[in-house]
Amino acid sequence: MKRERVKPDLVIYNSLLACVAEEGLPLEAWAVVDDMLAMGVPPDRQSYHHILHASRWSPLEATWETLERMSQEGVPPNEQTYALVIKRIVSTEGIELALQLMHEMADRGLTPDLTTTQEVVKLAANLHFPRLAIDIAQNFETYSIRRIDGETWLSCLISSAELLYRAMGAYKAFRDYASKPDIETFNHLLQGCINANHRELGNKLLLDMKQAGVRPNALTYERVILLCLTQATYEDAFFYLEEMKAQKFVPPLRVYEAIIRTCVTAGDSRYALALTELGQCGYTPSKDLRRHVATHKPSSQGGSP
Repeated sequence: MKRERVKPDLVIYNSLLACVAEEGLPLEAWAVVDDMLAMGVPPDRQSYHHILHASRWSPLEATWETLERMSQEGVPPNEQTYALVIKRIVSTEGIELALQLMHEMADRGLTPDLTTTQEVVKLAANLHFPRLAIDIAQNFETYSIRRIDGETWLSCLISSAELLYRAMGAYKAFRDYASKPDIETFNHLLQGCINANHRELGNKLLLDMKQAGVRPNALTYERVILLCLTQATYEDAFFYLEEMKAQKFVPPLRVYEAIIRTCVTAGDSRYALALTELGQCGYTPSKDLRRHVATHKPSSQGGSP
């Protein structure tokens, strides 16, 4: 083209970058960009996306260098940019960094796509963080019309089951060593029940606590309430909330937000009462909770499920 004095345009260069990126050749991709600049054709966001794709097998520093170059050239990242970067991070099992990038997206008013979210959920589950995996998945489905697929939810279930199985094995071993579980043990097990949505096992643990003479503390009530809210019928959550207050424990913000979210989603107007109590405790509802209420607010005629 150049010999014929035909100047390549942005479309031609991006097509070249796409071919180079598919082969995973970052050095060649940057050579194309250098030629673009020499010809007076500035790279656009898609050009940098091809470079990110070309660098997928390179050290992570190559990704940061590309993002830095984008920033220097005044090219802001979008959802696809973050999808490429998070995919690269997931391949290194960098769950904390992936979460930071998702938080950064939210600050920019961007929403991760379904594929990106599912990759992060599976990573959290595979690293044995089932509660984190479930929270990410549920948060995505709260604000998106798209649904997390069955395979991803299955990874959450398997992770929860494995964690709970190990915890229950340790719990049963107390008897073999003539030892007794304390309140911290029971609280850890209740968290496992929450992760696995296992209300029946939670009830058994509460009975074991009573028989062992172990008094519940504020964290126990918090986890029992959250466990109740994992079920389709969650009336007991209100019972334990009242019992918690009767024991002079102040319910934490997390409890009120979980109750409000559940009630709003179920069309249960008691969310308004919980919202009032939240304020009376001196808490301020989070921005996400306010948005959830505004989006799913039930009519005043709603009741218990």
